[in-house]
Amino acid sequence: MDEFKNVFEDQSVNGEKATILIIDDKQANIFVLEKLLERPDRLLLSAENGKDGLKLALSHEPDLIILDVQMPEMDGFEVARILKSNKRTKEIPIIFASAERKEHQSIIQGFEEGAVDYLSKPLDPEVTRAKVSVQLKIQWQKKELIKKNISLEKAEARINQLNAELQRNLAQLEMVNRELESFSYSVSHDLRAPLRIANGYSSILLEDYGDKFDGEGKRMLGSLQGQVRKMNNLIDNLLEFSKLGRKALKKSEIDAESLVESVLHELSQADQYKADIVSKPLPPMYGDRELITQVWINLLSNALKYSSKKENSQIEIGSQKNGNEVVYYVSDNGSGFDMRYADQLFGVFQRLHKADEFEGVGIGLSIVKRIITKHGGRVWAEAEVDKGATFYFSLPEEKES
Repeated sequence: MDEFKNVFEDQSVNGEKATILIIDDKQANIFVLEKLLERPDRLLLSAENGKDGLKLALSHEPDLIILDVQMPEMDGFEVARILKSNKRTKEIPIIFASAERKEHQSIIQGFEEGAVDYLSKPLDPEVTRAKVSVQLKIQWQKKELIKKNISLEKAEARINQLNAELQRNLAQLEMVNRELESFSYSVSHDLRAPLRIANGYSSILLEDYGDKFDGEGKRMLGSLQGQVRKMNNLIDNLLEFSKLGRKALKKSEIDAESLVESVLHELSQADQYKADIVSKPLPPMYGDRELITQVWINLLSNALKYSSKKENSQIEIGSQKNGNEVVYYVSDNGSGFDMRYADQLFGVFQRLHKADEFEGVGIGLSIVKRIITKHGGRVWAEAEVDKGATFYFSLPEEKES
C-alpha cells in the first residue's frame, strides 16, 4: 500500500535496533506477531504473563509494547497502569491487542489506561504492520527531539557560561581601561614636565642671552627646542594611539569630498610642502568623522612629506568600488619604498626611511590601520623605490543596521 510506504522504512531508533516487547499469555499469538513483525532492524522480546512482561520492560525499556488485554493473574490494563506509573517506562507507547466480545468498551478503557492504539484479533497483517511502523516512527522522532532538546539545553548552558565569562572579562577590561587612562595621563604629565622646563630654559637663554652666543651656540639651542617639539609630538601620538582601542565609534554619513578639501586646506596652512594635487570624485563615507579625518590627515601629510623632494610633486586622491566595500586611495610620486618591507609599514615606530631624510616618529600609519580596522575595513600599500607610493584603505559600503 503506497500510503504506508514511508512508515516501512528503516525502523532503527537512534542508530540502534527498534525493540518491541510482546506480552501475551498465548504462545501462538506471540508466534504470529513475531512472524508479522520480524525485520533485521528490530529486536523482538516476548513474555507470557504480565509479571515477566514488566521485568522485561524495566530491563530493556523497549520502543514499543504490544499488550494482550485478557491474561490470567494480571490483565493488560493492570500491566499498563503499572508501566505508566513508573518514570522509566511511562513514555513507552502501548498497543493493546484483544479478541473480547465487548471490544468497544475495551478500546475505551485501553485509551484511558494510556494506550496509543488498538489491534483486534484475529490480526490483520497489513494493518498490524502499519500501526507498529507508525508508532515506531513516532517514537524515533520523539527520541530525536529529546536528544536535540538535550543538545540545545547543553548549548544554552554553555552560552550562559560564556556570557558570564564575557561579563567578567568586560568588567576586568573596563577596570584595566580606567587604570590605563589614569596611567596615560600620569605618563603624559610626567613626561611633559621636564620638556616644559627644557623648552622654557632654552627660550629664556635665546631671548635674554642670545647675543652672548655665537652661531654654533644658537644652532644648538634651536636644535634643543626642535627636539623638545619632536618629543611633545611623540607623546601626543602615543596617547592618541593608546586611546583608539577604547574609543567608541560615533558613526554617521560623511561627505568625503568636503572632508578631504577641509583637510587639504588645513595642511596647506600648516605645512611648508607644496604639490600638484588632483582629487577625483569620492563617494560618501560612513564612519566616525573625527577618526576618519585623522586617517586623511595622516595619509595626505605623508604623501606631501615623502614627495616633497621631487621637483614636480604630484598627489592623486581617488576611490574605486570593490564588491561590498569602497576603496579610497592617496597616491604620490615621492620616494616610495621597497615592497619587501611593506608589512613593516603599519607597525608602531616602524620607518623605512632614515630620520635625517624625512622627519617623523613612525606612528601615523599605525594609527591609520587601527582606525580603519576598528571600522571593519582594510589598509594596504603599493610602491616602487623613488617612483612613489599608493596607500589604500577600504570601508564597508552599507550602513550598519
